[in-house]
Amino acid sequence: MKFKMTYEEFIYRLLIILIFAVNISTAATSLAVGLITAAIIFHGIKCKKWPQVDRQIGYLIAAYFALQIIIAAFSLNPLYSFREVVGEIHRCFPLFFAMAFIKSQRHLRGILTAFLFSVLVNNLCGAYQYFFLHLNRAYAFSHTPTFYASFLLMQIPVLIFITTLKFMPKWSKKLSVFVTLFSILMLILSVTRGAWLSFLIVALTFIALDNNWRKKSIKYFAGGLAISLAIIIISPTLQARAVTLWNPTFRSNTERILMWQSSIEIIKDYPIHGIGQKMFQKVYNNEYISPKAKERPNKKKNREGHTHPHNNLFNVTTEGGILGLVAFVMLHGYFFRRLYLLYKNERGKMLLSSGLVGFLILLALQLEGLTDTNMNQVPIMREYWFLIGMLLIAGKIVNNSGKELI
Repeated sequence: MKFKMTYEEFIYRLLIILIFAVNISTAATSLAVGLITAAIIFHGIKCKKWPQVDRQIGYLIAAYFALQIIIAAFSLNPLYSFREVVGEIHRCFPLFFAMAFIKSQRHLRGILTAFLFSVLVNNLCGAYQYFFLHLNRAYAFSHTPTFYASFLLMQIPVLIFITTLKFMPKWSKKLSVFVTLFSILMLILSVTRGAWLSFLIVALTFIALDNNWRKKSIKYFAGGLAISLAIIIISPTLQARAVTLWNPTFRSNTERILMWQSSIEIIKDYPIHGIGQKMFQKVYNNEYISPKAKERPNKKKNREGHTHPHNNLFNVTTEGGILGLVAFVMLHGYFFRRLYLLYKNERGKMLLSSGLVGFLILLALQLEGLTDTNMNQVPIMREYWFLIGMLLIAGKIVNNSGKELI
């Protein structure tokens, strides 16, 4: 028993490192995932006891990756695509880590506190870039402003969730309110138009679904929208960027449309199994890029061309054909449904349903994914899967009076 408790406490501490590092360092996150995996394997072999896995999710993930393996087998470069499949399997590990090892309010409190400080540090980096380095778009520790915006879309619902939990310290709730407002500001300063629209729709969805917060939410939404518009209006850079949302001649808009048209041509030529995972960059830039496209590969300027079609659905369908689209809809459709049913079950039992928080995170990423490809990025998916796993079991923990889940 002593060894078991030591083992689980060790995993819990590694989870703290993972959730803190996921916004800041890909290398540190990889190290945490590797150590957790190694500890599970060592403990399983030594004690012949393995973490319990939700069977429905286990079967779903197995079916999803069976389809991915078939797609990779028919890829234009099977070895390259199989390597991507292995990488995607690795990204799903945090889902099972969270569901298997977060078992008590103490665990959840520690995880959420680490998450809160991780978001704060990331935002401070983004603010430094924008206000002191005078960059046009903040991206914090992410590779691009678009990825940073994806992180923020996931983080804001969780930050609000923290403020509703009775077992969280008062100081953490107050800090979470501040970091929520800070995150909304940084979402604006990431200057990611798709994320702006996604956040707007998600906020309206939250108001429509959650009865407990509706009156307050409408007031906060109206006030926040007014402040956000004021920030955009007084900033010529932000104002110019906002205007491009409905400008059909804006280069980024026209390039996306041309890219989507090229994607349709790829799908027509490879309708069943697509071109293979991670093959879009090579195939698009060498064979299918439109003659009208301005954003082209240029070795002299160190431009390798677009690596994805700036749309999740086009990305999975060009690379996986009908099989890839079915796999994508099956996987994320399942979690949409499960989180929504969890929300309906928790409604009235929690101040803010963990199922609703997870539903809003998935909705936000998919909405932003209509104009960008975000569901294939390693750092984003690690945080996404961890948060979804945590939120799937959070309601039981919150309503379990501090006892550890068996």
